[in-house]
Amino acid sequence: MSKPEAVDPLVSPAWLYKNLDSSGIQIIENAWVPESYSRAHIPGAIPVPCHPHLKRFDTAGKKTRHVMTAGEFSKLCHDLGLQSDRQCVVYDDYNGILAARFRALCRYYGFDNVSVLDGGWYGWLAADHPITAEVTTPTPGSDLVTTAGNELFIGLKELQRLLPDEQIQLWDTRRPEEFNGTEKTENLRGGHLPGAVNLSWTELLTGDETDGAPRFVKPLPEVARQLADLGLQPDCTIITYCQSGIRAAFCLLILERLGYTHHRLYDGSMGEWCNRTDTPLINPAI
Repeated sequence: MSKPEAVDPLVSPAWLYKNLDSSGIQIIENAWVPESYSRAHIPGAIPVPCHPHLKRFDTAGKKTRHVMTAGEFSKLCHDLGLQSDRQCVVYDDYNGILAARFRALCRYYGFDNVSVLDGGWYGWLAADHPITAEVTTPTPGSDLVTTAGNELFIGLKELQRLLPDEQIQLWDTRRPEEFNGTEKTENLRGGHLPGAVNLSWTELLTGDETDGAPRFVKPLPEVARQLADLGLQPDCTIITYCQSGIRAAFCLLILERLGYTHHRLYDGSMGEWCNRTDTPLINPAI
């Protein structure tokens, strides 16, 4: 295999185009609308054959609020044909949060050779790189050894047990309206975790949703200043959360890219926390 060395967790369309024909690269599409793959995609890309949230399913076949099991992940790796000696580059059509969720899941189960395409599908199109409707059929099978999961994700009980702790900082990555409790989303209660600071994940991107241009991660020095202004400290453990662990996964990627070494994702996020009666909430809207 000719996998490039020292691959960044966040790669540019130019980088992927340069390495598009490398036998050591595997491209995964984790689109918000799975049907879009049949219309057009990056050459060689393989679509994720399951819900983009990559959540667990219970015995009734309903999606839960938590990460898929080791067995479900192992099957996903088998279906995609993921290999340990290949660099996986994943992209989406939603500014990177679904791709980052895929990457977080892989890292949780011990597969670190995964990068996210900065700018995603629309960044690729804007660069006028090639696209295709030709379906790439993966070779089923994987040499990845799925472990029980590491400490990248944190669950409700552990989070409750650890808080409050001055060495732990909580980053609420949702919209300000959700943080302030004026928007409950689909929850019984609104608000945020005590002690959390708020910066929406979209504030880390260039442009805005109205200009129609692809959105990329801002230059890293600018992002570093944003997080410093927020009060996040590299020597603390940063726990990110959102509504369902997807936006928070994107911010986990950013923390890693900036060199923060202690970071975790509260996977159940506010979809779990706000729908219980035994979890404290700060709600300025009340």
